[in-house]
Parts: sequence; structure tokens; C-alpha cells
Amino acid sequence: MRKIRYYTNQFLSGMRQQTDPLADRAVKALYDNRESLHFRKLLAILNQNDYEIPSGLSPEVVEFLKRTRDLPSWADLHRMGKGAKFFARHAPNLMSMLGLFSLPYCYAAAHGARVLYFSERLRNDPDKRLAETGQYIFDVTSKNAFSSQGKAICSIQKVRLMHAAVRYHIQKSRQWNNGTWGKPINQEDMAGTNLAISLIATRGLRKMGMRLSYNEVMDYMHLWNVAGCMMGIDERLLPDTGKEAFMLDKMIVTRQFESSEAGRILTASLLKYMTQQTTDAMTRLAPACMRFLLGDKVADSLAIPKTETGGNITINGIRVLNMICNMGGYREKNRYRIYARLGQ
Repeated sequence: MRKIRYYTNQFLSGMRQQTDPLADRAVKALYDNRESLHFRKLLAILNQNDYEIPSGLSPEVVEFLKRTRDLPSWADLHRMGKGAKFFARHAPNLMSMLGLFSLPYCYAAAHGARVLYFSERLRNDPDKRLAETGQYIFDVTSKNAFSSQGKAICSIQKVRLMHAAVRYHIQKSRQWNNGTWGKPINQEDMAGTNLAISLIATRGLRKMGMRLSYNEVMDYMHLWNVAGCMMGIDERLLPDTGKEAFMLDKMIVTRQFESSEAGRILTASLLKYMTQQTTDAMTRLAPACMRFLLGDKVADSLAIPKTETGGNITINGIRVLNMICNMGGYREKNRYRIYARLGQ
């Protein structure tokens, strides 16, 4: 496997000192020139791929906007379309996996969780932050997302600039230890987040009893590899095969997963947000689902409440239901009605 040779401690440690120079230069120019108002206006303009670059911007910002609009040469539009259709078929379940599996999975990486903790928005304003994350996912996975009338390209550019702004302010605060933690929102952490959205979300569906083919999962990963490349992730950190994805994820988990105060606080904030958005039954089920998906070791490191027996029974019921649906025993539209009953 070609890219597996890169997944060594030495290589990934080097990636922790690499960020996104193109976006970092643009944001530094904006803030150093006291153009924070231009930054907010720029984010507001990035709402459709065919936007016009406004006049009066710093050369570094113009360079960023021009150089980040094109798809990588290896992007396969046919596979990307199939990946988007895969998301459309499984959107409710994939978005559930985002909250129940992908996000706490990211919080388990202690150094990466510190960035989210320092930026404060996820613990102080989780509803807005999670809504932005959800919107980004929908922008990338919607039909014709990368066309002139889509929103994927400008959404990716917006997230890159926001990441660079977070890095700028954290580094300026002098509270960050680059040597111990790696630079904020570094290449390894960005690769881990990209895997959480693609590999980990589909792994969660399989854990919950859904049958997914290798090819459809890899088409979905290809879509996110394209988005990841356009996000500024080093192409060596974008796996081309299931084995490469598995090995990269395994290396990141081994290197980065450990208990941290930041991870526990972020997970508690996520669970609190979920209790405010769902029914009492699903609120009780959320910690049980997280424990089942993450495993007790990771769940303990995040201080996720212990699972009650009833929660385990419900999860097993959902898994059986999904297996039956795979065999054609139920129509897809009936699946969510039965989920609700199982959660009561």
C-alpha cells in the first residue's frame, strides 16, 4: 500500500508542526493590517462557488482565494457524485454518527481537543458551532456541490480561513506549547478530523448493524479526500484504500488518544447540547450509544456516563432492526419510526 509507508511516528510528528501556510499568510495579513472587519465581510461573501473576489483585499488574501478554488487533478467527479448519493441515502444516520461517534472520537485526541477548548466556541456556544459543522458537511455532500452553483468550494475556503484565524489568535496568546502539543490545527489533527467525518462515521453505521459495501464507502471517502485536499491537508495524509485508512487511523489513535480535561469538558458540553435537542428517551440513550461505539476505554477517558442495562437492550434492538432492513424486511422510511419506539 503506497501511502502506508508515510504513517510512521517520525512522519506524523513532523506533520504536527505543519499547518496551512497559504491560509495562515492570508489571515496574518488581514489582522496585521487591522482588517478584521474585512475578514468578517469576506466570510459573508463566501456563500456560493461563483462569488466574485472583492477589490481592496490584501495580495495574500487574493492569492489564497485564487489558489484554493480548483479541484485536485486526481479528483474523480463520477466517484464524488456516488459519494454524494451515498450521503443522501444515509444522511440521518451519518449525521447521528457525527454527534454520537465522530465528535467524541476527535475529543479523545488530547492535543487536538485543547485547540477546541482554547477557542471556547464549542463549549460556550455549542449549538452554533455544531450547526456550522453540519452545514459544512451538507455543503460538501450536496448534489453538484463543486459546481459554480454549489457551495462546497466556498465553504471549504471559509473553514480554512476560520482555522487560520484560530491558529493566529492562539499563537498570539502565548499559551500554546508548539513543541509538546504540535501547532494548533496541524496536519495530523486535520487528517484525523477528515477521517472522523468519513471513515469513523461509516464505521459507526456498520457497528449499528448496517451493511455497507466497500466500494460505496471508498467513494464516500474519495469525496472527503477531495474536500480534505482542498482544505489544505497534505495528500500523503489522504488514504486511497481501506487498509491505508485503517492504518492511518490506528496510528493517530495510538499517538494521540489519552484522557484530558479538554476532552471531558467538550464531551460534557456535547451531551448537554444533545439533551436540549432530543426527547428524554433519546437523551438517556445518547451516552449508551457513545459507549457502544467508542468502547469503554475511550468512553471512560471522556467521562461518558456509565450505560444502563436498558440502554444496551435498546441499542441491540436498533442493530437487529438495521440487519433486518438490510435484508429487505422493512422499508427505509419505516426505520426511523421504529427507532423512536425503541427509544421510548
